[in-house]
Amino acid sequence: MATTITFQDNFPTGCPSAPGPYREAGLVFTNSVGNGWCSPFINNFVGTYGSPSQLFVSRDDGGAFDFRSLQVCNPNTAIPPQATTFIGTRADGSSVSAQFSTPNADTTPQTFAPSGFDDLTSLMVSLGFVAFDNFVFEGVAAKTVLFDQDFPPGCPSAVTAYTSQGLTFTNSVGDRWCSGFINGFVGTYGSPSTMTVAPAAGQTFDFRSLQVCNPNPAITSQPVTFTGTRPDGSTVSAAFSTPSNNTSPQTFAPTGFVGLASLTIALGFVAFDNFVFAD
Repeated sequence: MATTITFQDNFPTGCPSAPGPYREAGLVFTNSVGNGWCSPFINNFVGTYGSPSQLFVSRDDGGAFDFRSLQVCNPNTAIPPQATTFIGTRADGSSVSAQFSTPNADTTPQTFAPSGFDDLTSLMVSLGFVAFDNFVFEGVAAKTVLFDQDFPPGCPSAVTAYTSQGLTFTNSVGDRWCSGFINGFVGTYGSPSTMTVAPAAGQTFDFRSLQVCNPNPAITSQPVTFTGTRPDGSTVSAAFSTPSNNTSPQTFAPTGFVGLASLTIALGFVAFDNFVFAD
């Protein structure tokens, strides 16, 4: 099934934006101009902060994907035709390329859909002075929230919910967070606490796994309980415990957590990372 990235899920604001990669739907986007971005352009498209530039696309988990299409447009009617070159690198090391151009002095969105861009580990798009939107691809069955894009800084952080890849994370300690734990993990500012994960209104998701660890070797075994609630009100639950006096990441992957309207995780004194789910 094809997935369309619309560059609306916490896309870096400003022109230029603060530098950083952009992640959505299991893909990560970087660019050759210091990872600076610019939005919004005409047609509500987005772009890199610099021209010409190169846009780089890969999977968050290092796997392969099939590129289907990208919409591109001239930012204004004074722009002549702009060449856009796509170069895909496949898992077997081979490559595929194609080039298209925008029409002269025309801001109408152009859909570029080259063939043969399957089983890619990376895609490079060489951009002229253009904006883009609606990146269509296939092949990411699961997505991973890494808690490294716009995660609230500080310990405690400012009071805020955290949103990534269409999911919103809140907690029972006033939506305050803490980062910089061992293993690069993050956590809530308070223990014990519960964390609730929810998709956009009316949507559901499948929970696959979460990594959890004790914050330091003095911590004894900590219970972690997962409770998923489906739209019909039915629930599914599972409980795990971290090993005592051990800070190694533990991957908790309960079965049957599908079609969830929300997920509540009762945390002991633990830190967490790598929330894996599917739409």
